[in-house]
Amino acid sequence: MSLINFFIEIHLKLKQYRLQFLFFFLFWFAGFLFFFFTEPGDSLGKIFLYSLTVRSPIGADDLAKFYVLIWPILLEVIFFGFIMGELLQKYNPLITSRILARHQRNHIVVIGYQHLSERIVEYCIANKERFSLIEDHHELVEDLISIGKPVVVGDPTETTNLEFANVKSAKEVFITIDDVRIAIICTEKVRKMNDECSIYVRAFEDHVQEYLRQPSLNAFSFSTSKWAMDGIQEWTRDKTGNAIVIGRDILTHRIAYNLSLQPEREVFLFDDEHDGIEFVVNKRLHIINELAYFLSDLRTHVNLDEITQAFICWKRESEFDESLYLTSKLNSRYPHIEVFVRIFDEELIDLVEKYNAKTFSTSSNAFKMLQKEVAPDSAICPK
Repeated sequence: MSLINFFIEIHLKLKQYRLQFLFFFLFWFAGFLFFFFTEPGDSLGKIFLYSLTVRSPIGADDLAKFYVLIWPILLEVIFFGFIMGELLQKYNPLITSRILARHQRNHIVVIGYQHLSERIVEYCIANKERFSLIEDHHELVEDLISIGKPVVVGDPTETTNLEFANVKSAKEVFITIDDVRIAIICTEKVRKMNDECSIYVRAFEDHVQEYLRQPSLNAFSFSTSKWAMDGIQEWTRDKTGNAIVIGRDILTHRIAYNLSLQPEREVFLFDDEHDGIEFVVNKRLHIINELAYFLSDLRTHVNLDEITQAFICWKRESEFDESLYLTSKLNSRYPHIEVFVRIFDEELIDLVEKYNAKTFSTSSNAFKMLQKEVAPDSAICPK
């Protein structure tokens, strides 16, 4: 634990037990006054020692003897036994992390802790850049809290949480939340609290990006999905044959829509959560509201012999096993199909490429793209 963390915890403990300390002080002060008036001929130094029971006055009466009896018990049992024991214990890490965040100055504030923001935080830690993080889900930031990093657990739209992250003193704010409504609310609140900091917001829709760029907000908006599409368009250019797209989010829908615009290509979108997409659906785009974990799920709706490309776009970490399994089966049974798998961790690339599949949309690549867009004095600008 760093020295600053230790002193913050001591400070918090002192605040928590201020009534006990006040009682302790008043008991000692009452004893000091008692000896001051009952031993008028002695110096203040001797009276102070009497109040600490280091020395005893000559001919002490019963009340003085009672004080001399009680004071050591209070000192040993209450002060050393209870209070000091509590001070030496680790304080609630959630509260400590919030206090640490509030003490940051000229720092980065990261709102939302997903794949891209995880890269931002890792870069800050590795390069000793000051930051604070706001995340609503405690389980996502447990590791950061346990090692004493400045984290605020709570709703980022709440003004108190933004204040704890000390947005007012931040030089940059990165908003990487999926929910557009929350991202807009956070941007507006951040700008009201700090009219000078740079604000970077992940947003997909063009009209949302335009709104965020308006003079009152002056935020830089970017889309990791559009960055990923740059590479995907290279893979799909001048391709023929039908395609399968599996996933649920905007990037998945954009891939399916763009493929369906290519001449003489049929596209089958497997999305078990939505019955539509953000784009105008044409007759070559077929939306199937079912899960597609196994080849049998695909064969029910698609002739795999006519498929030339398959995009597996799940983004939940819990579904990577299913992605890998489906990739292996497609490679084994239908080697003519080009398979593209969406992943976020570079450590998983080797597993996917073992089955002759390509990977895209890694958080590392998105972070590198973001580094190209930030200001030269940004904390995450490549050193």
